[in-house]
Amino acid sequence: MPDEDRQLWTAAWQARDDLYKTLFGEYTSVSPADYQLPDSLPTIPRPVIDEGGSGDPGVPDDTLTVIAYGPDPLRPYWTYITAGLSSPWYQEEPQEVSGFGCELMIKCPLEATWPAQILRSMALYIFNYTGTFSPGSLIALDSSIFPEADSQLKNIFVWYADEAPDCWYQLPAGGFGIFAAVGITDDELKFAESVENYGAWCIQEVLRRADIGQLTDPARQSVMKRPDIQAIIGSVKTFAQNFQEFGGCSPDLEVTDTS
Repeated sequence: MPDEDRQLWTAAWQARDDLYKTLFGEYTSVSPADYQLPDSLPTIPRPVIDEGGSGDPGVPDDTLTVIAYGPDPLRPYWTYITAGLSSPWYQEEPQEVSGFGCELMIKCPLEATWPAQILRSMALYIFNYTGTFSPGSLIALDSSIFPEADSQLKNIFVWYADEAPDCWYQLPAGGFGIFAAVGITDDELKFAESVENYGAWCIQEVLRRADIGQLTDPARQSVMKRPDIQAIIGSVKTFAQNFQEFGGCSPDLEVTDTS
């Protein structure tokens, strides 16, 4: 690694590590276990073939760091977040965006292995297609979010993480966002898709009013089966329409009945 690249990589890595400590505190565990500033620029992770059918997306555990934070009084759940998507891959100087411009987070009620699997699967897509997942993305997994059981959560939407209120953070190499990946059911995805252009915002607000928020619990049932779901949807629509009326930029939430 040239000295300039090494210095930029080191500065970005250290700044992100400091930011995580400010936002989340000390981590509980990390994979791979030897989380430290690398001596050389890692290569872009590529898929491997999983012969065992374990449900692992095929990203080697040592190619993308996933950090786990256990519950605390302010966050009564487990938090899993990537550390590497925002690294300055092949950058020789600071740019507007550092690396792929994001880090991804999953929050769940119990310590588990599946969040790291899902995060690595999403990262693999980003690495292979030189893309990113931005707030508003709706993603069909085509399988249970929890490989060991038949969870109803078979889809994901991406939104701004509650734990990162500034939305956009600066590293010496450029900026990046911290985004939450939230598991949803097929009918929740259908509802989100029924709201043109603003489905992720809409389902996020519905989940908030159902006291789920951004938590992904593989054991939960669909909120669309709740007897009060139409009242919740109506509340979301009223909030958005009032906000728009008074000069906000909320979407026009004309939705179809999914009951």
